[in-house]
Amino acid sequence: MSYIVTPFQVSSRGLAEPVKVRFVHLFPAIATRHSDTIDCVFLVEGQRTTVAISCAALTELREKDGKYLSDQQLAEIAALFLRRTLEHGYDAARAELFIDKDQLHALGQELGYL
Repeated sequence: MSYIVTPFQVSSRGLAEPVKVRFVHLFPAIATRHSDTIDCVFLVEGQRTTVAISCAALTELREKDGKYLSDQQLAEIAALFLRRTLEHGYDAARAELFIDKDQLHALGQELGYL
């Protein structure tokens, strides 16, 4: 089986044991949730967690900087954001997390995409 993001574990300050995270899928949430985001869905210890990336931020990145991010890159940015959120002690299970334009830019630069 191939993954866009390889399953990983995160040690969290808020939890006694490391949590297991598995990427499920990425899809535009414009039609499904009417949210104008690209959603990356993960399972955190079996509980659905959505990391939503702002379409407005992606549009601004494309129009101002001429940068395009692939689905693979978006999934990796979402995974890094989720990892950091969990490491800081936030219990993201059954949650929806949102990546704004500043966070998208910072994470994209850190991963070498921008």
